[in-house]
Amino acid sequence: MSSADNEYQCSIDQGVAVITLNRPKRLNAMTWDLATELIEVLRGFRHRDEVRTIVLTGAGRAFCSGADAAFFSGSERPLPGLSDTGDIPRYQRKTPAGPFAELTRTIVDVEKPVIAALHGPVMGAGLGYALACDRRFSDPTTQMCAAMIKLGFSPDCGISYFLPRITTLPMALRMVETADVIGAEEALRFGLVDELTEEGQDVAAAITYARDLAKGPSVAVDLGRRGVHKGLHSNLDEMNDYEQVACTMAAATHDASEGMAALQKKRKPKFRGY
Repeated sequence: MSSADNEYQCSIDQGVAVITLNRPKRLNAMTWDLATELIEVLRGFRHRDEVRTIVLTGAGRAFCSGADAAFFSGSERPLPGLSDTGDIPRYQRKTPAGPFAELTRTIVDVEKPVIAALHGPVMGAGLGYALACDRRFSDPTTQMCAAMIKLGFSPDCGISYFLPRITTLPMALRMVETADVIGAEEALRFGLVDELTEEGQDVAAAITYARDLAKGPSVAVDLGRRGVHKGLHSNLDEMNDYEQVACTMAAATHDASEGMAALQKKRKPKFRGY
């Protein structure tokens, strides 16, 4: 039994895995153990063919308010810069944020679409996790903030990587310099969220979108997703090479044959996800 037991919920239905952070009394603040466990869950989903898409959300009135205060205080475990250096494990000396930051990387590395359903606080590490997702559905209660600035820490969990790629440079700089709280309407206007739902409907909207994706040619979808992430740090020649290899890989699937047959017969394709 880990200390993260019952701190998240997971269900799988119609090709969609829904991961719900389940610390509502703490506004789903992330702990070291919970982040570690979620990393293993996502790694497992990468190899489970019945999982085609993933929805990430939070129970209660928050998505995720960031890292639990116990971590920043150094009371949960030693923290470089705040704790006696003799108490810090070797792993954490090299990676101070440990699984908090690694979880962001894993959201991308799962190589399946991850959809965020946002409401309430989306702050600190929670902001990093939301930004790492493929698409963000938000209800009107959403409040986004690079909250670590208020505590005297610089952004982490991928915030400085994703923000300037998702929103404008001035907005990215504003968020990491001021820790202003960005409401749902402003977040939509600046591309931080993709769709604004009625209050309480963010999860339903995200699941509907994820189910539509799950019905598609999943191998091609996942290869396309991989390509977009590769394109963030590759040149045109490298991406042309990748795309040709990816197309060849996708062409060997049942869904590619089905797609061509459906086109020729002028009918809707029936994809199987392989």
